Amino acid sequence: FFFKQKTAYEIRPRDWSSDVCSSDLAIVTLLPASGAPPMPAEPALMDQLSKQFIPPVLLARVGQPVAFHNGEDLPHNVTVIRRISGTEMFNTSTERGQTFTYTFDRAGQYDVRCDIHEGMEAILIVAHGPVTTIAEDDGRFVLHNVPFGAYRLSLTYAGQTVEQPLEVSGARTEVNAR
Repeated sequence: FFFKQKTAYEIRPRDWSSDVCSSDLAIVTLLPASGAPPMPAEPALMDQLSKQFIPPVLLARVGQPVAFHNGEDLPHNVTVIRRISGTEMFNTSTERGQTFTYTFDRAGQYDVRCDIHEGMEAILIVAHGPVTTIAEDDGRFVLHNVPFGAYRLSLTYAGQTVEQPLEVSGARTEVNAR
């Protein structure tokens, strides 16, 4: 695991796609050393357009409302299932122009689908902070443009979250997460 140092604070997750997130992989989040990062003022938004969920992979924060909006002239429904347990979080219909909002209280990966339209699927990643990525199958991950300083590294995998302190002090910081 490593972080690369650059001058601007901008974290870019690797390309999240349904192929990348086809199994339950580790969610890696970098948090301030103390306290919680500020919560976004707006809900995360997943729209339904052209028989697709847009975006196909959405990052939201634990405690941040997620708005599922039907932006087209067709009825849809939204079924969300927690990937690790298979637990259905909700299954609701969304008529034209309607928005259903839900707040997730646990980090993890969630499968989103419309039961009315075959193949209409998305993935929702719920994390503890905005500086987040998904680890590779072998556990490796990279977060770019992390400023030097003290952090907490949060790893969520198989329904469990563990944290450990982390000091970013060089151009490349390697981590052995336990």
